[in-house]
Amino acid sequence: MAETIPPCANLIILGFVANLSIGGLFRAGLLPSALMALALILTAIVAGRRTAQTAIVEIAEESVASMIISGVAAFGLIALIFGGYRSGFATATEISAFAVAYALAVGWILLREMTWASVGSVMRHAAVRSGMVLFIVAAAQRLAYVLTLQQIPHDIAELLVALTAQHGRWLFLVLSALILIVMGSVLEGAAALIIFGPLLMPVARQLGIDPLHYGIILVVGMGIGLFAPPLGLGPYGACLIGGVRLEDTIAPILKYLGILFVCLLLIAFVPEISTAVPRALGY
Repeated sequence: MAETIPPCANLIILGFVANLSIGGLFRAGLLPSALMALALILTAIVAGRRTAQTAIVEIAEESVASMIISGVAAFGLIALIFGGYRSGFATATEISAFAVAYALAVGWILLREMTWASVGSVMRHAAVRSGMVLFIVAAAQRLAYVLTLQQIPHDIAELLVALTAQHGRWLFLVLSALILIVMGSVLEGAAALIIFGPLLMPVARQLGIDPLHYGIILVVGMGIGLFAPPLGLGPYGACLIGGVRLEDTIAPILKYLGILFVCLLLIAFVPEISTAVPRALGY
């Protein structure tokens, strides 16, 4: 769950719209991300041991030197993205353009794998896949506009306040997490945070919930919703890249989403998972 790993854009967006310390959010997301990563790793190991499929191992024809060069080139792309973004040299969109130019240069000059025909094929596939994803994002943006126009998020916030007054703040935490999961699946992720962050954060403050802790709950809930079938944007992008049918991924992904939801409940009910690091560093 990279949604809580700095410098995730959604943490920056939530910090901006909810008036939270972005540095505090970055640090608050470290332990939750480690918890979810460990849970996913253990789940993958257990699931891998239970599968009946045999592993397909291909013998690599490349030499050790060529593999080292390829690895260094790949890490160079990561350094370009993170270095350019964190230094303020360029925005995330501009850095992506530099990353494309870097990948083309490495593939053409260093690895000598690119040709004019392969470049055309890559561009065509990229345009088709980007167009499909952008159509989904555009539909989500229109839905966000309609929901905002009808003041549905405001009505949901009022309902949460009423239920919390009767049953306590733990119900507020669980229900708001579920709302972000649902809305994160039908809306584009950032839109869900922009709409619900400013509405729910003041309620959380009034209930005595630590803002950094609650911010991490919102971001993790939105991240789970992003991959929740059948409407989540994440599975569509992953299936396009992997070349598999969406229907074939729903059953396998549910166990991972279930594990992440258990982690979300643990993060919600144990605030120290989110607050220990930022409090130790003075946030």
